Amino acid sequence: MSADNSNTQAGETDINAAAAATPDEQAVGSSETEKDNAVFDSIFSKKKHAADEMTADEVGAQTADASAADDAAKKAPEQPDYQAQLADMTDKLLRSRAEFDNYRKRITREFGDVREQAKQRTIGEFLPVYDTFILAISHMETSSDIESIKQGMQMILTEFERTFESLGVKEVAAVGEPFDARFHEAVAQEASDSVPEGTVIRQWKSGFTVGENLLRPATVVVSSGKAGETAAEAMAAAEDNGDDE
Repeated sequence: MSADNSNTQAGETDINAAAAATPDEQAVGSSETEKDNAVFDSIFSKKKHAADEMTADEVGAQTADASAADDAAKKAPEQPDYQAQLADMTDKLLRSRAEFDNYRKRITREFGDVREQAKQRTIGEFLPVYDTFILAISHMETSSDIESIKQGMQMILTEFERTFESLGVKEVAAVGEPFDARFHEAVAQEASDSVPEGTVIRQWKSGFTVGENLLRPATVVVSSGKAGETAAEAMAAAEDNGDDE
């Protein structure tokens, strides 16, 4: 109880002291209070300004992030449309197949045209031979002169040779030539005292070539040498001559 009274008395003493203070003392206290308020206002203003600046920076950062996200979205590759790609590839495939079919048909048609042209050219080359042959037959019906008939046949042969030459066809050399299995086909052998063994004595059918290609080998009879030699020995000699060539 005495303590409470002491505190009460002390408070009253402070109030009384403040009331009893002189005007100068009161002015000094007021000035210090204003200074404290000014310092407080300055600190609060700086903190508020810093908070405002931080808020502006955050807003700017958020805006920059949003802009960067938009740019990234624009630059990001779009998801490919596989259905459209499949349709495009299918269309190209169908077009390619159609073009190939047209190309094949055109080549087949052109090849057929070339064959027809070659056939027509070949037949055209032989038409003069046909005309000469018809003329010779007509002459044989009205004439019994053997010599004139022979001349007519010679004319036909000449026309054949001319036609063969125009087509690039050449006759294979046979009689008197060494037997060559590449161009000759031996069908028989004969002994001969005058013709060396392995040499063609006679020709039964002519052989022909066109360029480097053989149309038909010449059918020939080959010498087996002198009569004392066996046929097997003569044939072996003919084959050897052909291999040497």
